[in-house]
Amino acid sequence: MRMDRRSFLQFVSSSALVAAFAPSRLAAAVGSTSGGFDVRALELCGSSIWQWRTIDRSLELMERLGLNTLILGQDDLPNSIVWPRAYFTEDFMFARDPTHMTVSHTGADYLRQVIRRAGRRNIRVFLEAKEISYPYLLVELHPELMETKGVVCPTHPLWWEFERARYREIVDLLPEIGGVVVSGGTNESEVSFSRRNCTCERCRSYSAATWHENLARSLHEAIRGNGRTLVVRDHARSRDEQNAIIEGCARVSPDVVISLKNTPQDYCPVYPDNPRIGQTPGNPAWVEYDTMGQFSGQGVFPVGLVGDLQRRLAYARGAGVSGVTFRGDVEAISDATAFNSPNLFNLCAGAFLAAGSGGSNSDLSGRALALGIADPLKTESEDGLPDGLRGGAAERFSRFMDASWDVMAQTTYVRGIAFTDGGGQIPDSLGAFDNLLVFQSIDDWEPRASDRIAPTAENLRLILAEKSRAEEQVAALPGLLRLDSSGLPEDLRASLASMLALYRLYVRGFRRAAAACFTAKLAAGTRAPADIAAARAAAVDLALQGDEAEAALAKTDPAHFVRRLLDPAPARRLAADVREKMTELEWLIQAAARA
Repeated sequence: MRMDRRSFLQFVSSSALVAAFAPSRLAAAVGSTSGGFDVRALELCGSSIWQWRTIDRSLELMERLGLNTLILGQDDLPNSIVWPRAYFTEDFMFARDPTHMTVSHTGADYLRQVIRRAGRRNIRVFLEAKEISYPYLLVELHPELMETKGVVCPTHPLWWEFERARYREIVDLLPEIGGVVVSGGTNESEVSFSRRNCTCERCRSYSAATWHENLARSLHEAIRGNGRTLVVRDHARSRDEQNAIIEGCARVSPDVVISLKNTPQDYCPVYPDNPRIGQTPGNPAWVEYDTMGQFSGQGVFPVGLVGDLQRRLAYARGAGVSGVTFRGDVEAISDATAFNSPNLFNLCAGAFLAAGSGGSNSDLSGRALALGIADPLKTESEDGLPDGLRGGAAERFSRFMDASWDVMAQTTYVRGIAFTDGGGQIPDSLGAFDNLLVFQSIDDWEPRASDRIAPTAENLRLILAEKSRAEEQVAALPGLLRLDSSGLPEDLRASLASMLALYRLYVRGFRRAAAACFTAKLAAGTRAPADIAAARAAAVDLALQGDEAEAALAKTDPAHFVRRLLDPAPARRLAADVREKMTELEWLIQAAARA
């Protein structure tokens, strides 16, 4: 049976859970840092950070797993805490946006309470943001920030004092925070030097390393003291940008921590190791690992990453990395975390490994599954507490998770390159497909990787074979799982069965989309009538995906984030675009023949 929150708290505090692990193994898992990482963090970066349900669940699980750092992030989190008084006087705020004074005061009060609750469990809290962000009224007070064609200039000197003032006020309001985690290399912040969209003379002559140095120096000066740490994330889309971030931080102080994604560019388990792991001379390093599966089913469709976690964390530890961060949600998805995903499995197994707990894959998987399996078709606020698995049911579920990762590695990836964006959908046009390949290309990190997806007849054959294998393997997953003998509650078994049916449709959609995109690209190059006909046939098949998805969603009625993964619209738009492009291509061929 499922437990209410009171029962769960009693359970995790009782001998029942300890017995499930065996006392000596539990101590090895969470009580020792021998061979483990000094910093073992859970990162939450979605809207759930403002929900006590999520915070309490996180702290309870972190204490049990031996995680000692909670990172709470949002792109513009500082604006939810403070509008610095040096720029926004009380008179100005009353005149222009009195509501936001309440918003920021409430945000600061809430976070103070989170920090106090975490502190009682010896867990430090870090705040995370993408910089530079700013309150929207700042450009009204300082129009000089937009002196060139209405673009906010990322190198204007005002930014360094603004960031210093804002973070000084934050640490005054929240003196017990452990530190700040900042992403400066991203193009996703409101003001981004990496976007290179300001054409002023200063920006043209500014070096990336100097920009990152100035940002890090402002924040470091603002928060230092009381044991606080500045952590600068590697959120770069090229080697040059990555090198500039590390160089700029090194100029500031040897105590600035560099936080590196375990893979370059994005959290894709098929990608190679981040080349700067073990290469941050003079600065300590952390490594980040996505346990949710942002580019691998987004926590709705399960992926078992124990083997990958073992290898990646061993590699990082051997390279001298001192901290590891496990992402427990996807920032753009509301009301969804690892707590309503089967991929809680990855978070638990990763935490055991981070604390220095050894053991085989099956040993780690068994301990992780004892902590529970959640319902992936419900939101976190609707879902109950996870149901634990033991014995033969746990062994089967572990094998199922591994097999499901093999399926996903051939679904949302094409020959080792991401075939989806951070939203988990198929491309909705050939233009979006082209942009995706540029955005996700890993040639900078793995030279000539894009050769594997060049529009050639041989590559097309291999791509279609990969997608067909994924369809065959996803059809076999229910037989591996054997839900009827799992011992799980009836409602959870029913939900997992529905998830598996949707999973087959999801895999089929990516097979259809890959066939349409790559066949159309081949036809554009060869102009052969047979290739054009094949692209048209692929578009017809893809259009069926929209109808099938619409029917399946109406029948299942899952959570909003599940609906988005299977949204019928992208398939329909992509199919229409392929048909249109083939018509245009035929017209061009005919026009050339007449000329």
